[in-house]
Amino acid sequence: MTNYDIIVVGGGPIGSTYAYKMAKLGYDVALFDMKNRIGQPLQCAGLVSTNIDDTKNLPREFISNEVRGANLISPNKTTVHVEKENTVAYVLDRVLYDKYLFDRAINAGVDAHIGTMVDDVDINNTTLRIGNAYHRAKLIAVACGPNSKTSKKMNPNLDEDSFMAIQYTIQTDNPSTEFVDVSVREELLPGFLWKIPVSSNQSRIGLFTKNSYGGATKLLDNELSLNDEIIQKHYGIIPRFNINKKIVQNNTILLGDTASQVKPTTGGGIISGFNCTEIAKNNSNKMLESGDNSYLENYEREYHERYDEEFRTQHNVQNIMENMTEDDFNYMFNQLNEYDVDKIISEYGDMDNQIPLLKQLIKTGIIFKLLPKIGVRRLKNIWKSL
Repeated sequence: MTNYDIIVVGGGPIGSTYAYKMAKLGYDVALFDMKNRIGQPLQCAGLVSTNIDDTKNLPREFISNEVRGANLISPNKTTVHVEKENTVAYVLDRVLYDKYLFDRAINAGVDAHIGTMVDDVDINNTTLRIGNAYHRAKLIAVACGPNSKTSKKMNPNLDEDSFMAIQYTIQTDNPSTEFVDVSVREELLPGFLWKIPVSSNQSRIGLFTKNSYGGATKLLDNELSLNDEIIQKHYGIIPRFNINKKIVQNNTILLGDTASQVKPTTGGGIISGFNCTEIAKNNSNKMLESGDNSYLENYEREYHERYDEEFRTQHNVQNIMENMTEDDFNYMFNQLNEYDVDKIISEYGDMDNQIPLLKQLIKTGIIFKLLPKIGVRRLKNIWKSL
């Protein structure tokens, strides 16, 4: 049996970052990932807000493009255009970026094993089984995605809901590379469709939905124009945020998508994941120094203190969207344009922190212009969370 201070399951950006941080503190860290090639297949849109700069985790060479805003498009093609003077989001080369984060962990001394399937995590004994081999640690961190068996062990009675996400990288003409297109369709709700410019002649077009893989693929194929050439196809699973999810048990913790640490309205989780690795690092270090695993419970508590208000509000918005019709969206977009809400969104909109925008819509009374279609009952849950 091999012994480590820490074992990390999952070599994605969150698992690699946590492993790197713990190795930098001087701990003996092992990392296991089932993929033979880190970062592949690509399983995200690769669009992240400039708030990632605060994490100090992103070298600029992995930024393929910078965008200043978005075109929000209703089912009948009514468009709300929002923009800011400066860059609000980066389009990343996630394959190279994920590999960089993994290699950074190795360079910090992490004992990394790729192409290695973990068969079981023994939560009670803090032990990992791979075939007939066992590895023991003082702490295990699981960051292997939303379908984690360890997460299901910790949450046997919790409905682990998720979405299907599909994306194509396409060769196409982009008149502008500064704006993302976001479209809503009733059959996608509460998901949506996006088109992200990578360069003047390449885009990523994708969607996330509760539909099956086949249904989602058909919906995405219908969005392609005749001149679009598909270069690559990617798909993955996006976890649905659940505030009741347990992410600590004994000396085992969950991180990232495995902990459902994702924004409910968009499914993005890299910034929240990075921030949670910092919380986990601090409390893991205290736990290992003192031998008191109550510090791991502090990780779970501090995560909820930081994100519950924002994620709960976004979750309520997501639930409202899920019950809206295409007529609802067409009406709402017309109202948004009539009352120049694009200016409010441009000023207060933030991909990661959506509460300030909602508060401003309530403060100005604009949100009440939506009442004839959306209704007080659907809005009351948002009000309660603000």
